[in-house]
Amino acid sequence: MPVLVNTDYTEPIREATVHHSINGEFSIRKGDWKLLLSASSGGWSEPTPGNREALSKLPRVQLYNMATDPAEQKNVQAEYPDKVKELKDLLLKYIREGRSTPGKPQPNDNGNEWKQVQDLLN
Repeated sequence: MPVLVNTDYTEPIREATVHHSINGEFSIRKGDWKLLLSASSGGWSEPTPGNREALSKLPRVQLYNMATDPAEQKNVQAEYPDKVKELKDLLLKYIREGRSTPGKPQPNDNGNEWKQVQDLLN
């Protein structure tokens, strides 16, 4: 709510934002960077989650610099492995702590329902 009512707002409230697609795929955005843990678009655009043939030819991790590539056209995960690791580790921290905000860790699902979470935890 502070963002909506405070016109002097200049700093992000959270370190990063976790996104969740319509079919259960996760991504995390921090600053200019967005990491998707899926080969698909995560939604209605190509490659759709059900297009197994197209997806089998694509990397399962996507990294985009949203400042220079807001349309997410150039996957730079191979060029920035340290950024991929940083964002994966941050998402894993959020999962383990059950929250993305400061405070005492909270109980969280064990990840059995989402393959991506299971992959991160193992």
